Amino acid sequence: MNRQTGKKKGLKNEDVIEVESAGGRKVQGKLRLLAGQHPHVLGIAACSGHWAKGQPVARGKGTNFDTLLELDQDHLDPISTTIETSAKVRVRKLERA
Repeated sequence: MNRQTGKKKGLKNEDVIEVESAGGRKVQGKLRLLAGQHPHVLGIAACSGHWAKGQPVARGKGTNFDTLLELDQDHLDPISTTIETSAKVRVRKLERA
């Protein structure tokens, strides 16, 4: 997230956040504020999180961006049937346990 945008939202590096799509899909992750990020964009590395049982050390770590995407006829390109690659989201800080 852009550093100035994060400050305006009361967020700082290492905050644990929840990202929720307009469709109600949610993911959690650790925030990193960057000067070079566009102020209206939240970037998530395309690593898709780690979920495979064969990766016991990495399993459950990382954020899966794909979880935020809707997969239905309203969110597909009508010509190529490619899914949308961006999602309108809201961000909120989670309290640490």
